[in-house]
Amino acid sequence: MSLGALAFLNPWLLAALATLPLIYWLLRTVPPRPKQVAFPPTRILVGIENRDKEPAKTPWWLMLIRLVAAALVIFALAEPVLNPERERALAGTGPVALVVDNGWTAASRWSERRLMMERVVAHAEAEGRPVVVIATAPAARTVSARLEAPSAARNSAAAIEPQPFAPDRAAALSSLRAALGSGNGGAASVVWLADGVDHAGEATAFANDLAAIAAAGSLSVVTDPASAMPIGLEASVGAGGRLEARILSTGSAARSGMVHALSARGDRLGEAPFELAAGAASAEITLGMPLELRNQVTRLEIAGERAAGAVSLVDARSKWQRVAVLSGESQEQAQPLLAPLYYIERALQPYSELVRPKDQNLADGVAAALAESATVLVLADIGTLSGEVRERVQSWVEKGGVLVRFAGPRLEKGGDDLLPVPLRLGGRTLGGALSWSTPQPLAAFEDSSLFAGLAVPEDVRVNRQVLADPARLDAEVAVWARLKDGTPLVTARRKGDGQMVLFHVTANSDWSSLPLSGLFVDMLRRVATLGSSAPVRREGGGATAAIGTAAPNAIASVLTPLQSLDGYGTLKPPPPTAEAVTVADLARTVASLAHPPGYYGPEGSPRALNVLDDKSTLAPLPHLPAAAVMRGYESQPSTPLKSWLLAAALALLLVDVVAVISLSMGGLSLARLRPGARAAAIGLATIALATPSLLHAETAPAGSVKERPIDVATAEKATGKVTLGYVLTGNDAADQTSRIGLAGLCRVLEARTAVSPGEPLGVDIVNDEIAFYPVLYWPVLPEARDLPEATLTKIDAYMKQGGMIIFDTRDQGRGLPTGVAIGQSGTGALQRLLGRLDIPRLEPVPEGHVLTKSFYLLRTFPGRWDGGQMWVEADTGEGGAGDSRKARHTDGVTSILITSNDLAAAWALDERGRSLYPVVPGGEQQREMAFRTGINIVMHALTGNYKADQVHVPALLERLGQ
Repeated sequence: MSLGALAFLNPWLLAALATLPLIYWLLRTVPPRPKQVAFPPTRILVGIENRDKEPAKTPWWLMLIRLVAAALVIFALAEPVLNPERERALAGTGPVALVVDNGWTAASRWSERRLMMERVVAHAEAEGRPVVVIATAPAARTVSARLEAPSAARNSAAAIEPQPFAPDRAAALSSLRAALGSGNGGAASVVWLADGVDHAGEATAFANDLAAIAAAGSLSVVTDPASAMPIGLEASVGAGGRLEARILSTGSAARSGMVHALSARGDRLGEAPFELAAGAASAEITLGMPLELRNQVTRLEIAGERAAGAVSLVDARSKWQRVAVLSGESQEQAQPLLAPLYYIERALQPYSELVRPKDQNLADGVAAALAESATVLVLADIGTLSGEVRERVQSWVEKGGVLVRFAGPRLEKGGDDLLPVPLRLGGRTLGGALSWSTPQPLAAFEDSSLFAGLAVPEDVRVNRQVLADPARLDAEVAVWARLKDGTPLVTARRKGDGQMVLFHVTANSDWSSLPLSGLFVDMLRRVATLGSSAPVRREGGGATAAIGTAAPNAIASVLTPLQSLDGYGTLKPPPPTAEAVTVADLARTVASLAHPPGYYGPEGSPRALNVLDDKSTLAPLPHLPAAAVMRGYESQPSTPLKSWLLAAALALLLVDVVAVISLSMGGLSLARLRPGARAAAIGLATIALATPSLLHAETAPAGSVKERPIDVATAEKATGKVTLGYVLTGNDAADQTSRIGLAGLCRVLEARTAVSPGEPLGVDIVNDEIAFYPVLYWPVLPEARDLPEATLTKIDAYMKQGGMIIFDTRDQGRGLPTGVAIGQSGTGALQRLLGRLDIPRLEPVPEGHVLTKSFYLLRTFPGRWDGGQMWVEADTGEGGAGDSRKARHTDGVTSILITSNDLAAAWALDERGRSLYPVVPGGEQQREMAFRTGINIVMHALTGNYKADQVHVPALLERLGQ
C-alpha cells in the first residue's frame, strides 16, 4: 500500500489507529496531586478531609503527547518506506523476474542500474519472494537462469557487468520462460531495466511477451531520462584523409560534447565538439590534424561516455599514406585515359596523399619521392632498376617501404630482382602461343589473400599479362589474386621489413579491364595500407618517420583476437569466449559474445572490429504495452522509517514521564523541584532529546579523532581502478606537485604495463579513509606537525595490513644517515611525524631486493635529485629473531619507503606529456630512471614477492623431474 510519497509494507497494522479513542479514554486522567503539609506532626490531621475526591483531568497537551506517541508506534509497526514507486513495481505475489539490459548502451549509467537491482532484490527479500535475474547480454555461451532466494539473487545481480555488444533479448526471454516454468509466472512481477534503445526493432514484441508473463502480476519498465540516453560513435576517413566521426543518438533530447582522438599511449592528439539537436539521430564532425599526428591516432571516443559503443578503434586500413607514383613514359595529355598513372591516381587520391615527382629523370624522381617520406612507391611499366636507383629503392624497401609495380611492355623482357617472383620472357597474349582462347576472368580471392572478402566483378577480363616463372613460385611468394585458370595475377614478397608487390597487368586498360572496375580501387587501397606496417626512414639520413609498429610476416587468413573492448570501452586481453574471424568475414562481422569489438590479427598490423559501423543507427524505444508501468531510476535508495518513528515515540514517552513527575511535584517549574528530582528531570529530558541520534550514531573511543563519514562517490572512484593517493600537506604548491606527479606516473604505467590506474586522489591523513589506496605518496615538509594518536594508529594499521607509504623528504643530501632508524631521537620533520609509530628497522635498498627487479632491473632510485638513499624495511633486526622491530612483510611488500630525491617532481608532466621540472644532474635519462623507479614501486606494491620466488624454480623443476 502506498499513500502519496509513503509506502507501508504492513498496511493492515494501520487498523490499530482505531484504538486511539480508547487510549484517549484510558489516559485522560491522572492521580490527584498530593497535598503538601508542613511539619510538625501534630498538625498532620489538621485540615484533612475524610472523603473521596475525583481525580483531576489530564492537561490537553499531555494527552496529545500520549496519543501522538501511540500513533507513532502504530505507524512504525506498519513499516513505512519512502518509495511508493518500488512498491508498485513489485505488485503481485509470485516470483520476481529482474530483466537487465547490460549491452554497451547501458554501460555509461551502470551504477544507477546496479543500485536499482539491489533495491528490487531487497524488496523481494522483505516479502519473502524468490527472484530470477536475467541479463540480456550474457557473458558466457551457456546461461542457466533459475529461481533463487533473494540472498543468492543479490550475488547473481552483482556479478552482471555491461558487455561490449548489443543485447539478445529473444534469448533472454527464452531463459526467463524456462526459469519460471509453466506454473510460476502467473502472479510474477517483472522489472525490466531497459537501456532505452530498440535493438533490431524487437522491443515491442519483447515488452508484449514480458507483459504476458506478468499477466497476473506487474510489468515495470525502468529507463533513463531523455537527457541521459546512450550515444554512440562511428569513425571513418573522409576527403583529404581527415578523420570524420558520426555521433549517433536516439534523438530523445539535445546533447553536446567533445570527441577526442587518442594515440596508442593515450595521448590526446586532437578534439572536436559536437552538437545533437533534439530529434536528431546523428551529427557529423571532422577532426583536422597534420598527417604525422593523424597517422598516430588509434581510437576516437566521446569524452565522458564510458561505453564500448562510444569508442571507435582505428587500424592501418584507415591511416592516410604518402604514395609516390612514377611512370616509365610521359603521360598523354591529349588522351588522359591512356596515361599509365591515370587510374592509379584516381584510385588512391581519396585515401592517400599523392607525391608526383615532376622530374622525368627516373633517378631524380625516385630521390624526390623518397625524400618526401613516402611509405608506398608505385612504378608503372618501369622494366629495370639499375645502378644507384636500384640500390636506393632496395635500401628503402628493406627499411619498411612498400614497392608496387605494374607490368607493361618493358617488364616482358624479364625485369630485375626487385620483383616478388622472376618472370618468364615474353607475355601471355590473347591469340598468342601462350594464349587463351577467350579473355580470362578473375578467380575468387583466397582467405590468405590481402584482398580476401572483396567481391570479384563478373565483367572484369584480362587479355594480356606477364607470367611468373612457375618453377620459382616458392613458399616466400604470396599470390594475392589469380585468374580463373589459376595463373597468378598479383604476387607479393617480403624483403627485409618491407614488401614488393607486382600486378601482372598494366595500370591502364591496355591489357585488362581491371583498372576500369571498382575492384581496382579497393585493391589499391588495401595495398596502400601496407605502408603503415613498418617504419620508413627519410631519404638522406633524417629522422625516422615511423608509421605503425612492425611489418607483418604474412597476410593472415584467420585473425585471432588480440585485444578486446570491455563494456566500458577499455582495451583488455580478449575474454575466453572470443573466437577468431577470417579476413573475408571481418567486414560483415557484428560485435557479439564470440567476436567482441577490439583488435584481431597479428600484433604488428591488427584489424579493428567496432561496435558501430556506417550502417548503424540508434532507435528509441517504441510505445510499450498499456500494462507496462514506465519508471525512472531513483537517485536515492528507499528509506525505511520504522526506526525513526520508534525513536520519536520513545522520546515522547520520556517527555511524558518527565511531565508526570513534574505535575505530581506541583508543576513544571524546575525551580520548585528538589535537587535530586531536578537532576533526574534534566537527565531524562536530555536522553529524550538525544535518543533519535543515539540510535543511528556511531560511538568513537575516548580521545579519538572523529573521521568524516566515507564519501560513497570517492570510495567508488578509489576502488573502481587501482588508485594512487597523495597526502595533502596544506601547502598548495607541494600538493599540486604530488597530484601532477602521480598523474604522470599513472600515464606511464598505463602505457608500459598491464596496470590501468585511475586518477590520483588527495587524502586528508587525519580525517579520510586510507584503506582504498595500495600506495600513498607523502611529501614531508619542514613545517609538518605532530599527528594525533588516532591518526598514528590508523597509519600503523594501514601499513600492517599491506599498504605502502612513500615518505619523500625532498631534501637530498640532508636525509637520514646510514643506520639511523625512525623512532630514535631526532628533531626532523620525519621524526616528528613518525617518531611514535611502530615501524621496523630500516636499511638502504639491498642488492637483490625485490624492489630492484619487480619490473625493471634497477640499481639506483633517482627522482628530481640523484644521490639520495632509498630506505626500506630490513629483512631481520639487529637482535636476530628476538628483535621485535624486525621487518613485517605482507607477501614480501615493504610497508614503508623513505627517499629524499623528490620523486613526484620528476614524474610531473603536463597535458601534452612535457616535463614540468628539470631533473639534475642526469637530465632526461635520469627522468626515465625516475619513471622506472615509480613503476617498480607500484608493481612491487601490487604483486608482492613473486619475483623473489624465482629462486625456488630450480628446486621446483627438480621435484617435477622426479
